[in-house]
Amino acid sequence: MSSSARRVHGVHLREAVEGDAAAIGRVRHASWQVAYSGLMPADYLAGLSVDGFVLSARRMLHDRAVRRMSVFVAEVGGVVVGFASVGPSRDSGPREQPDVGELHAIYLDPAIWRLGIGRRLQEMALQRLRDEGYREATLWVLATNTASRAFYEHTGWRHDGGVSGFEAGAEVLDETRYRRTL
Repeated sequence: MSSSARRVHGVHLREAVEGDAAAIGRVRHASWQVAYSGLMPADYLAGLSVDGFVLSARRMLHDRAVRRMSVFVAEVGGVVVGFASVGPSRDSGPREQPDVGELHAIYLDPAIWRLGIGRRLQEMALQRLRDEGYREATLWVLATNTASRAFYEHTGWRHDGGVSGFEAGAEVLDETRYRRTL
């Protein structure tokens, strides 16, 4: 059976709690190591630690009310295998674009890529933006990350011409912005 035909049963999507920080950090680290291999400098990726991602997840979960963010997790068999976070667009102040939200992050354990879980997690996160009155959403992705770009395009996102840079150690990598109507 091809991976695209496999289905995972028992997927549970829910709002994240502070106790999910370790699992979110583990998922993000694993995803970065696979997704960005060959796209980011090898020494930069090698220098990233699970502990660093766990600390980042703790901060994100602790500060989400202040930052007006929502964080969701996907579980399979009671184990967190993915997460997504959304909130106001970070591109400009909320007064400038009050109706534009952002998909800040979406990461899955590489073992469950291409099973439809990412699509479900993304839809839950985007529904939160809709519920909060956003009319559009943006996201940023590495310009060279063709796999993620294909996923986003397949799920209704379009490149809107926005470009930025992501510092990966001594290198600055091009990022491109995607946008979609909610």
